Amino acid sequence: MAQPLTQFWPIFAGKSDGQDVVNQKGVVLRNGPTQEQLDRTPNEQGQSDYYRLIEKDEPKHTDWRKKLGGMLLREVGGKEYEDKWTQCILWDFPEGYRLYEHIKSKANGEAKAVKNHSGGGHDRQDAYLYGYPKGPRKRFRSPIEFFPHLLWLSTDETSDYQNCTCRICSPMQMEVEKPAPAAKPELKPDLKKENGPMTAAQTVGRNPVVQIPMRRPSTGTPMTQSPSTKPATPSTTPNPGQIRAPPRLEPTPLPQPRNIDQQVDSQYGKFVARTGEVVWFFRPSTEAWGLGLVVRRWLPKDKAADRCYYIQPLSHPFSEPPQEMVTSDQNLKPWLAWSAPSCTYAYLQQNPTLRYDQIDWHSLLSGRFGEGVADVDASILAAKAIDTTYTLFECLKTATHMGVEERHYNGIYLGAEKIWNGEPVRLRMAIGTDVLVVTSIIEKLYPGPPNQANAGTTKIELRGDVYSYDTLPAPNPNSLPQAPSSSNIPLRMREDLRWRNHTLVPTTRLLAYWKLMRANVSINLEDIKGRWYETSILFVEFFTKAIKNNEGGNGVWMNARGDATGVGKAAGTQQANRIAAFGPAVPKSTHLTEGLDVPDEQGKSGSAAMPGMELGVGAAGNEGAFQLDDFMNFDGTEDAGMTFGQGFTF
Repeated sequence: MAQPLTQFWPIFAGKSDGQDVVNQKGVVLRNGPTQEQLDRTPNEQGQSDYYRLIEKDEPKHTDWRKKLGGMLLREVGGKEYEDKWTQCILWDFPEGYRLYEHIKSKANGEAKAVKNHSGGGHDRQDAYLYGYPKGPRKRFRSPIEFFPHLLWLSTDETSDYQNCTCRICSPMQMEVEKPAPAAKPELKPDLKKENGPMTAAQTVGRNPVVQIPMRRPSTGTPMTQSPSTKPATPSTTPNPGQIRAPPRLEPTPLPQPRNIDQQVDSQYGKFVARTGEVVWFFRPSTEAWGLGLVVRRWLPKDKAADRCYYIQPLSHPFSEPPQEMVTSDQNLKPWLAWSAPSCTYAYLQQNPTLRYDQIDWHSLLSGRFGEGVADVDASILAAKAIDTTYTLFECLKTATHMGVEERHYNGIYLGAEKIWNGEPVRLRMAIGTDVLVVTSIIEKLYPGPPNQANAGTTKIELRGDVYSYDTLPAPNPNSLPQAPSSSNIPLRMREDLRWRNHTLVPTTRLLAYWKLMRANVSINLEDIKGRWYETSILFVEFFTKAIKNNEGGNGVWMNARGDATGVGKAAGTQQANRIAAFGPAVPKSTHLTEGLDVPDEQGKSGSAAMPGMELGVGAAGNEGAFQLDDFMNFDGTEDAGMTFGQGFTF
């Protein structure tokens, strides 16, 4: 007689720190088995040794989730839900976590059948849960081993990893002594009930002890999340009589533009570069790319060009190259789009930690340190120095909250880029592809005596909504599914998505959309990678190639602020104004012109042709003339992170 099916109560992971890929020392790695480990091809002796992804509907996946769900409800819900302990299942692993099975067998015909819950016939079938943000070497080997981390994710509001008692977060903790084995009671499916208060999580056939994390006393200041966690819907908190998903997230309204530059930059397809930004720009006189500061931009009235920019080349303190004019966005690239090349002087190559302000430029120019091109090396070092700075601008209001002064700003120069309030930025969090739509830029000043925590320090936070790129099945392009949408998603993101779906839907039968993950959250400045750029403007070729190769359509993995210098995750040094951040890398007379007014003859810096100063040791056109392209290594440098166009699509 067939046994009746058991009805299970789903319980959901409230947030996750799982990552599909990780950046370790500037190298992006798959956070799971390597491609070689996934290869199922037997060796010459017919032996198999590989990993495979366990799907959600497979017995082993279900077995893990039933055990985790029961333990989680027992610890979070307590005795009130005792009747559900053996009928509860984790709906899915936290976002970013994947369960793999290691299959290892002898030569064909030699394998012995093994009785286990996965129904295997191999010598080894161990399961491993990947996704921990420290990389693929940090994996969980059993539900019992993962449960303390899941419990920490579900209950610790501070997201402080020091509060987690799992073996990875707390490798030095002492093992809790296991109780002496008792008489074996009659076992019920998956989890057994216990009388009295629960201090340990127990599974069928074992009595392991799970340590509950000790809470730190809460303080007035939220603790830094490193690495940061993100929510996954729905919540774990059980409600009387029912386990429910959390209420629908409501997006935060976007702030209105306050000036013409901000309004133009909020529109789609206007300007790639902004006044005050460091960019790569193409120099026709040398047919090479250089680095410079955007000092002005405008739309020409005569329609002779798409748009125009004045660029001040970066250089050493003894050079004042004139500004050059660029008349197309095709001749501009963001600083983070390419990895910085190595310097031309062997001396600077051998001393990569030297900063722009530490160089003896006079000795370098005199030939004391050998041969090279000072203008080129100075521009590279200047751009790296600027990458470690930030400058707030246009203070909107000042308020005091719990004794901390909070200043709200309309924008911030973050490294090489200009970021407005109300626009998207790229995050280091999760798998590195999430986007924060900024709704507040806040500078917090902590007063008090020197011995007080945070006293005399400044902290920068960006507040807003976190969105993740996601897709829905679209089997019929003429009848698309209803994807969540919001007018609070910036226009640039919506228009870029429309462009992507124009190719994505008919080719892959998938509809892309921006999924709201968290609303009105605060992100530390050091967790910001940089500006978000439209795939449809900068990465068309790579998007098309990714779709053709069935690799998804979430754009290209760009460099992050801090990659070029090796500093990585850091807020950087605050500068009083934007020009001060450049120091002697630009002439003292340099100033930024806001707005889009067309310059007259008096307003131009140099001649209309703007030939500029050649980056070479010979006249333009000479065979011996230096070109920056000769030294650019677009395959990446040791300290420079990912290159433009190289990376992963999701």
